[in-house]
This record gives sequence, structure tokens and C-alpha cells, in this order.
Amino acid sequence: MTSTTRKPRRSGKTSAQYYHLATGNSLVKEGRSKERLTPVEAARYAAAATKVEIAAARNGHESFQVFVAAPGKELKNVTIRKTALVNDQTGRKIDPRHISLFVVESVRTRGRKPDKYWPDILQPYKRFDVPKGRLQPIWVSLHVPKGTRAGDYHGQIEVRPAGAPRQTVQVKLTVWDFALPEKTNLATVFGFSTMDKLSRFYDFYPGPPARQAAMVRKYLRFLNDHRINALMYGYTTTRDPRIVSIKEDAKGKLSYDFTKLDPYLRLLVKMGMRFNIFTPPFWQTSDLLFKLNPLLKERFGHLGERIFDSPEFDKAVAELLISYVEHLRRKGWLKHAFCYVWDEPPANRYGHMRKMCELVKKVAPEVPRLTVANHEPFELEGYSDIWCPDIGDGPGPGCYEKYIDFYERRKRAGDETWWYLACQPHPYPNWWLNYPLVDCRIVFWLTWRYGLEGVGYWNTTAWHYGTPDVVHGDNFHAKVADRWPNRPWDPSWFCNCASRPCQGSGQLIYPGPDGPVGSMRLASIRNGIEDYEYLRLLERKSATLAKRRSTPARQKLLRASQRVLAAARRAARNSNNWEQNGEKLLALRGRIGRQIEALTGALKK
Repeated sequence: MTSTTRKPRRSGKTSAQYYHLATGNSLVKEGRSKERLTPVEAARYAAAATKVEIAAARNGHESFQVFVAAPGKELKNVTIRKTALVNDQTGRKIDPRHISLFVVESVRTRGRKPDKYWPDILQPYKRFDVPKGRLQPIWVSLHVPKGTRAGDYHGQIEVRPAGAPRQTVQVKLTVWDFALPEKTNLATVFGFSTMDKLSRFYDFYPGPPARQAAMVRKYLRFLNDHRINALMYGYTTTRDPRIVSIKEDAKGKLSYDFTKLDPYLRLLVKMGMRFNIFTPPFWQTSDLLFKLNPLLKERFGHLGERIFDSPEFDKAVAELLISYVEHLRRKGWLKHAFCYVWDEPPANRYGHMRKMCELVKKVAPEVPRLTVANHEPFELEGYSDIWCPDIGDGPGPGCYEKYIDFYERRKRAGDETWWYLACQPHPYPNWWLNYPLVDCRIVFWLTWRYGLEGVGYWNTTAWHYGTPDVVHGDNFHAKVADRWPNRPWDPSWFCNCASRPCQGSGQLIYPGPDGPVGSMRLASIRNGIEDYEYLRLLERKSATLAKRRSTPARQKLLRASQRVLAAARRAARNSNNWEQNGEKLLALRGRIGRQIEALTGALKK
């Protein structure tokens, strides 16, 4: 809840009988053992505040929540109205179209008792009901246009059920006098699957190819709107048979057919996104490799485990890669490409991984090679251009921290260093449904803390997936009436690499009937990506001011910057020791923003 003690504005006694409003920050997420309000919870919401104060840079986002509690009577046909945000001194306005409203839907976790309901799904706002004894959160996301003048802006969120008085939430937005970059400096490398066995994407969106292609583009734009700027596994760019095909000439030479693929590549390039162009990628066994690479199974499935030592297969991989590189070079798109060669290779496959990395270097020297090597990465030194270890590694230091001296040396040599999230539970941060939202933001503080250049996540649309070692949520059904949102979403994910169910793993987006439906987690991840930019700005502006002629005022400002940066490093000490109190993290973000604003003013003088 917000720290203010102001009580809800009421319109007479009737309002108190019907419903209460309360506000919460963008990191409030409470699991509930049942959907109904307890008397204690009802009393807490009745006494909560109806004023919210947030701050953001130009071209930035920030979020908050409004809770509509109906302890005594059902609320019907509840409408939400957003007003413009107005600067009282200048009269300038932020138009309501920059304020997005979402009705939050909860998801019930499964597989561990007691089951709980966790708010996550952000359904686009439309009028709604609140049953008696229930609570309905509203997620409010605000984008500050890049041309907005700095200052304080005030507005309202108005709530009115049918037959009940209107209540309002007073909103104060402080716009800081600096802007975030249009494109983030961080590589945000996320998976987006369109393959049936992983997402059932085309089953959720049946219809002619043109309609399905339009839906894929809608998802790509949605990811980019959330500052996701790279595609990790290449489902769309190398592996989806509806998008990518392989052709063979009279001499048996293989190449890609880019006819259907080019419109997607053109969109990715226009949005400034990077993408994987290597296929397979390799995985631990041939069965798993072909499960993820259906384009290759018909031609090479007969090789079985010999695939890892097959000149025939190596030749095909080289031919396909050469055709991709030549095509991108002709289009002027090659700088967007990278090659993700192996997915989490075991130590006994490092020899083969080195061979494949050598192949990439030989046939595509301009294209960086991405390796995920969580143990003894020095065995691959000289074979990788982008290093991407797991953020966690069981008890003790994470994979990056365990080999930090090695990775620091590779950074100095000019390599990129990213890291990724998988199935490691607390004390490492993770983006599971039943984990606090602060996890979604602190990952990017930790990324800044270690000077890393990218964050990877395995998937955003793993809706319905099963392998011999993984049982995932049962979310696709042939009858639309039996499918979400007509039945509850199943977030369960039981994987042999985790010690507990990974609830909601790989499900940052939900398959809405008209396109992507976001989540509180994905919105918080975007906020975290912007936190990373705040921290970079604070460092850069401090360094620029330090080069100016020294004055007492400038030295005082620089000392203040060092204190704020030191506090940020303490908040993100390491991957299993970080600030878990959302209120404290947001307060520190406020200090960071105010300090950047002060530095910005000093640099103008």
C-alpha cells in the first residue's frame, strides 16, 4: 500500500456500505489462499489511501494499482475513467491516451498445497463486476511522452459502479527533467515461440496464413513495445515450418527460402531487434534436437546420435548458414544477426560445441557467436563472442559470479557478456508467477551492478508444452468453450531441473482472442529495463560532470551521486543477496531519478 494515511474519499454513508478504493505501488502482488476477502482484509482496504504519487523520466513508464473492494454488496457494471494529467503552473497536459488501464485477473497455482490465487493477467479494460466479498485490482500504466515538460502533473482515476456513488483516486506524477533513450542499451533477449509443440500458437489462432502472419507480427510489436529487442532461440527466424522453408538445388546444396520469412525480418530490422540465424541450435540429444528443429528431421533424423559427428550434417548446417548470411548481407540486415550455437551444453559436448563455433567463424566471420556455458567456460575461450551464463547455480554463487574473473577478462577483450534466467529458485531472483514482482526489476539492477550487456529469458509464450521430462500447463483444448479465458489458466510447470514447480515459467504473455494479453510480470520487467537505463544515466552524467572544472557545488553533487550509486550496489549486492522490499527499492529509484535530474541541470550550466 502507499505510505500516505489519507483515507478514501467517500460520497456519503452509502459509499462506505458498497465499496472501498485503495491504491498500491507497481510492486504489490499478494497471493491469496482463497478469492474472498477476509474481514481483516476488508477492514484494511477500507482504511487505505486513495492518493498515489509516482515519478518518471520523459519517454519512460511507471505503473500503480487501484483496488476496488466490495465487502458488503456486489458491484455491477463498474466503469473507470481516467482524466488528463495537468501541470497546475503551466497548464500543460499529458493526454489520457498515454494512460493504459487493465483489469487484473488472478491465476491459481497448482501442484503445491495450499494453492493460491496470484494476480498477473492484464486484461484490457472494459466494464466489470465485482462479486460480493471480492477484490478487483486495476493496473494503471502511464507513459510519459518524450516531449513532456518537467514538473508535477495532477489528475484522477474515477471509479463508479452502477447505482453507487463515484469515488476518485488522486494521481500526482512528477516528470523529471531528463529522458530515457528511445531504444534500450541493454540486449533483452527473449524467446517467442510459434511452434505447436511448445505454444500451440496456431491452434490458439486458427485461420488462413495471412491472418496467422498478422498475429505473429502483432506479438513481435508487443514484445518490442515492452523494450524486448532480441529473439533468443530463433523460433520465428529459423525453425517455424509455416515461416521458414529449406530448398535444395540440382546438386543437392541446401539454402533457405526467404519468401515468407522476409516480411518478419523486415519488421524486426525496422524495430531494431536482433535475432538468431543459426539452426539447429544443438541440444543434449538428437531426439531433443529434432523436437526443436522439425525442418531438419525429415532429412537427417535417420542419423540419430551420429548427428554430432556427421560430415553430412555439418555440411548442411554450413550451407544453410551461408545462405542466411548472404541474404542478410544483400539486404543490409546482417548487423542484426547472431548465432546461438548450443543450448546449455553438458561438459561432454564442449568438443562438438567448439567445432560448431569454428564452423560459424569460418563461414560467417561477421556474425557473433552466442554460447551458454555454465561450467568451466574457459574451455570455450576463443570460440565465443557473446557469453551468456545462467544467473543461478544451485546453492552458492551463480554461474557468472563463480567465473567472474574469466568473464571480466573476456569483457576487456571486447566480448559481450549477457546472462539468463532459467529454473533456479530463490535466493536467486526469478519471474515465476508466485514470486514477488520485485524479482522482475532487481534482475536489471544486478545486470547493471556487474556491467553486463544483456538479459536472456527462455520464453514468453510457452502455453502448452510436454516432453518426457517436462509436464506443462494444460491450456489448449479443441473446443473454444473449454479454453482460457472460459476456463482457468493452468500455470503449472514441473521440470526435472528444478526442485519445485516453476509456476508460470515461460508465460509472460497470454493468448488473448484478439492478440497478446500482457502480465504484471512483463510490465514490471519493462520497468526494470528502464531502471537499468536510470543507473547507466547516473553513472554517465556523473562521469561527465567529473571532467568539468572542479567547484564546491560540483564536488558536493558528485559526492551525492557516489552515495546513491553505492546504495544501488548494496541493493543489488549479488545474485542471491539483493533488496527484496519493494517500497525500499522504489524509494531508491526515486533518489536515482532526482540525482540524475540534478546532474542534468548542473551540466547545462
